[in-house]
Amino acid sequence: MSTIAPFFATCVLNAPQSLVFLAWTDVTHLKRWLGPVASTVLKAELDLRPGGSYHYGLQNPDGSTMWGKQVYLEIVPPQKLVYLQSFSDASGGVTPHPLAPTWPLQMLSTATFDDLGDGTTRLTIAWLPHEADAAAIATFDAARAGMEQGFAGMFATLEAYLATAQIPLPPPQGPVYRSGPILLQ
Repeated sequence: MSTIAPFFATCVLNAPQSLVFLAWTDVTHLKRWLGPVASTVLKAELDLRPGGSYHYGLQNPDGSTMWGKQVYLEIVPPQKLVYLQSFSDASGGVTPHPLAPTWPLQMLSTATFDDLGDGTTRLTIAWLPHEADAAAIATFDAARAGMEQGFAGMFATLEAYLATAQIPLPPPQGPVYRSGPILLQ
């Protein structure tokens, strides 16, 4: 099996470590920022424990849907999450990437939340293909520029959300829609 360097994406967020970690580990927060702009959250079920998962579904404005799943391997509040990230179906089964069939079925993902001591947090994501064949590794390696763009967009959305986040966060009423970087009720 080939070896490959992980992909890293890093940003500094203008929010305390505890809030950034909560935004990644509380389903009410996740529903408000995770996913493409203008998507509608169809499902968001979180079982935050080693062996538990976050299973979510999003509907895009064109009517297409995307399902994803994170299976948690390690949780160290408020410093680190390690999980397997994959595309999924509505039942939670792992599926190939809908647009890139040779993309790795699962990504080993590590998110670290570093308290910088001034009310800011450095968030670092490391991605590595998990149990992937040579074709999946090659697809991953060729997609680094696209991953940089995707994570930059996600970080911008998260930063905008964190600027408006309330603690404690009231539960959403009815469907949650995304308009711009902020999830609306």
